[in-house]
Amino acid sequence: MKQKARITRKSLVLILFMSITACSIKLAAPEQSDVDRVIAKYPGYDLAQLNEGKALFQQTCNRCHPLKNPKSRDETKWNHIVPVMIKRLNTKEGKEVIDSDQQEKILRYLVTMSSASVPEK
Repeated sequence: MKQKARITRKSLVLILFMSITACSIKLAAPEQSDVDRVIAKYPGYDLAQLNEGKALFQQTCNRCHPLKNPKSRDETKWNHIVPVMIKRLNTKEGKEVIDSDQQEKILRYLVTMSSASVPEK
């Protein structure tokens, strides 16, 4: 009986791991063409800032929930969601985890990548 319970627990752990892995998304690597597409909206914006926004998004947002695909929301929705989520995180942690400059980098990354075209296969 213990052997069956052990197998069941192992199976549960494996299923849990697989479901967590399946929920994670692979974010597209930002390119200069992404920056070029939004430079009128964000003058002086560069690829390094876009990549920093991506890194902050990956390091910060999955603390509370699986990462969302930037294309899952449009600019209007990201402009609403990001400040709310950052405020929740900072409140939850009892300190400023993400400052306003970092929040803006995350937001610009999400807005930029939400409008990226899907590459043809």
